[in-house]
Amino acid sequence: MNTSCFACRGDECIALKPAKACCEGCRFFKTMRRARIGRKRARALIAAKPPEHQKYIADKYYQGAMPWKEGKHHDDQGTA
Repeated sequence: MNTSCFACRGDECIALKPAKACCEGCRFFKTMRRARIGRKRARALIAAKPPEHQKYIADKYYQGAMPWKEGKHHDDQGTA
């Protein structure tokens, strides 16, 4: 079991649906730091899109919220 992966909760990987057991050889392994960096980069890309695209993304994946505009940089689970 790899407990340093951002997606391991207990002995399950929450990044995969349905949840699977965490393991050392997982192709989706990512540290917490790398996951935060990835989210930050993704939000920067979204913020650079035209307003109508941002609205679509906010409605589809963030329940209408736009954390890339609001300055919210918390670690969301299961978001873009």
